[in-house]
Amino acid sequence: MTSPRWDLRATTFKFRLPDIGRFDAAVSCFAVHHLDDPRERSLCGEVFELLEPGGVFANLEHVASPSERLHRRFYQGIGYPDDWEDSSNKLVDVETQLHWLRELSFEDVDCYWKWLEMALLIGLKPAEQRAG
Repeated sequence: MTSPRWDLRATTFKFRLPDIGRFDAAVSCFAVHHLDDPRERSLCGEVFELLEPGGVFANLEHVASPSERLHRRFYQGIGYPDDWEDSSNKLVDVETQLHWLRELSFEDVDCYWKWLEMALLIGLKPAEQRAG
């Protein structure tokens, strides 16, 4: 059995994801932290729609620190100057992103790994859709 494979590296995510099939997994790595909050949340919903029941969404992302001190520590940890900032970053805290995934009906939502401003957020699409 083969699965469709789609590479989104060339997209900006400004527009809705195309409906090119259903997937068992969607993996994102440092791809959406430059989006405004409403677009980032709606993109998660689009991923949910494209997943097969039981499918997994894994998002390794640059997230907001809970404090300025930890924000500076992150930049020190990756070897950047203390005063460095990327003005295109629109970082969202982990709890907000987990809340979005739960609101969108993902299950087993959690932060499976985190180091300062890097976090792996995962959610599963229910194997069977519940009657609404």
